[in-house]
Amino acid sequence: MRERIAFLLIVLSLCVYVCAQEGTVEHGWTDKNNTEMYAAYMLQNAYYEQGYWESKVEIRQAGTKRVFVVQPGRIYHVERFDVSGLSDLPEEAMTDSPKAGDVYSPVRVNEWIATIEKRYGRRANWGSHFDRAHAQVMIEVKLSDGGPNPSPNDPRH
Repeated sequence: MRERIAFLLIVLSLCVYVCAQEGTVEHGWTDKNNTEMYAAYMLQNAYYEQGYWESKVEIRQAGTKRVFVVQPGRIYHVERFDVSGLSDLPEEAMTDSPKAGDVYSPVRVNEWIATIEKRYGRRANWGSHFDRAHAQVMIEVKLSDGGPNPSPNDPRH
């Protein structure tokens, strides 16, 4: 008797789940549109990397075809690029850094940081603040000595 009740509960649960899935609108991310949504995501990321931080990508039906419609928005530029912890590095360390007026790209910032870490053995943490009213980004980088992260239990700190 218990097996029959358990079996009926499982079947009932599956029926409810399947019925709920049939009414799902495909505006969200589903198995049916996974490829389209992923392509739209990758397209939007490509626009982000070119400084278009307000870009929007929509997928629309155009007859029998699905079309990606991109609204790029404004290009964001670097307003400030502040670096702390540079005092013991040569001036050339800043030669290839992002500058005020450059198109904002986090890949560009990460490339510069990778160069600093490789050449000078420094670790870096960075963050950005977006001024959406003026389409500008303030970037702050904090450099510290290389090596492993210090343990919070280390008596030397």
